Amino acid sequence: IGDGMGVGQASTASALLHGPAGGLAFEAAPVTALIRTHAGNELATDSAAAATALATGFKVPKTAISRFPDGREPVTLMEAARTSGLATAVVTTSGLADATPSGFLVHAGDRYQYADIFSSILATRHDVLIGGTWIHHHRAKLDNDYLNLVARAVEIGTDAGYSVVRSTSELEDASTPVLALFDPRGRSESAHGPALSVTTEFTLATLADRDHGFFALIESEVTDASGHHNNIAEVVDAVAEFDEAVAAAVTWAETRGDTLVLVTADHDTGGLGIFDGDYGDGVAEVRWVTDLHTAQWVPLFAFGPGAEHFSGVIDNTEIGVRIAKLLEIEDFPRFHP
Repeated sequence: IGDGMGVGQASTASALLHGPAGGLAFEAAPVTALIRTHAGNELATDSAAAATALATGFKVPKTAISRFPDGREPVTLMEAARTSGLATAVVTTSGLADATPSGFLVHAGDRYQYADIFSSILATRHDVLIGGTWIHHHRAKLDNDYLNLVARAVEIGTDAGYSVVRSTSELEDASTPVLALFDPRGRSESAHGPALSVTTEFTLATLADRDHGFFALIESEVTDASGHHNNIAEVVDAVAEFDEAVAAAVTWAETRGDTLVLVTADHDTGGLGIFDGDYGDGVAEVRWVTDLHTAQWVPLFAFGPGAEHFSGVIDNTEIGVRIAKLLEIEDFPRFHP
């Protein structure tokens, strides 16, 4: 998931990185689709409602993390995969308590309940959890309970049975279940640890030989932050890093022939578009609709076995349901008792 990576961000970055003919790795997908992203209560969604739709097959109001206002909690695809015997992984450049990863991992009435969300995530015991400390995020850094949990993450994670990793150099020898918690890149709110391709390759190598297969969610939050900043240089850099991770995953999958790779976004951020540009000088003029999310459709690119099930115009609630069917996960979507 390229968080916030709408068609405008993808096409603009492609043109500025590779010229009008493009050349991003995900552009080579044999199957493509457009995804509707509206939330349960608004046309322009947020990451919490969008992640819930992708992870559970249900629409919820904005800010809800896989939970309905009446308290019902739909089973997430990550939970269902683990119950079915698959290995499971969540990787993000952001904090694990951020909306997209938490929507696949846990349940909460509000995405801003960071301490409760992070505490619940530490108790999940998925095979691979990789994210950042999130200590520079403008809301999270004001949540003292959350910051105290982060400060104790090594202790709590070790007690829960994780191999806790705090630096890139420690990743190589980490055994599952692994909890990697990286520091921010400089003062960034959304970028932590090594390049996303590094954590992607680690995750795939770690889960490659599992008898019953695996389900992994890999997310870049930097693609969203660049849209909120309306910063075209950040957009290009973010999409380039994300695309390197896509290339790593697709190359890995092609050597096996048994792995489906889906590339999509939870929503569009900014409504970016090129309105003028010259073929010769590599300069383009762009405009933004907003510095917030939009209701525009987002792209999906599919590689590998089962890709043909992800074409056309699809609601985001259909993606997790179709993945579950391909994984032969029964009784999904459903609610926890």
